[in-house]
Amino acid sequence: MALIVMGLPGVGKTSVLKEAMRKIKSKVTIINYGDIVAEIAKRNRDAILDLPVKEHLKLQDAVVSRLVKVANKPKTIVDTHAILRRKPLGYIAGLHPLFFKKLKVDGFIFIDAPSDQIIARRIKDKTRERVYLSKDEIDEHRLLSKILIGAYAARTGAPFYIITNIDGKLSETADSFKSILQNIGWE
Repeated sequence: MALIVMGLPGVGKTSVLKEAMRKIKSKVTIINYGDIVAEIAKRNRDAILDLPVKEHLKLQDAVVSRLVKVANKPKTIVDTHAILRRKPLGYIAGLHPLFFKKLKVDGFIFIDAPSDQIIARRIKDKTRERVYLSKDEIDEHRLLSKILIGAYAARTGAPFYIITNIDGKLSETADSFKSILQNIGWE
């Protein structure tokens, strides 16, 4: 049973997850989808978006096969993205259709943040090689992510939650995350 946690790069998913895990009593396993993709592709995570679409989809299929072995355990969080922005234009769904056939999903959480804060966080993060996106491009990416997560939720029947990670409010955001875990019976 997996909880799928999604958000744009720079929204603070990792920070929110770390803080929320510090606050809960339950043992929860967190799996980062992007780490598995990079391991299988043997490429830098940011370079994967340059792959041809067909190759990217094959890679996602391989990731799902690996995830099935580790994510079908109780209280597993999959940290990923709802939608990936392709270079130079366009998008691809973050989760392969097989994902929903092979994994039981307890819910989806979209961690959001204001676009200007996402841009500032991306600029500060020197560990990644992200393409600069304008506020309008980030706004579009956020909107399309929410739409796609809604479709994922409709397909699975699992609930869909949105929490906002505002600068300086990490503890409150983690409390919201903890409340969701209580709501789905994980805490």
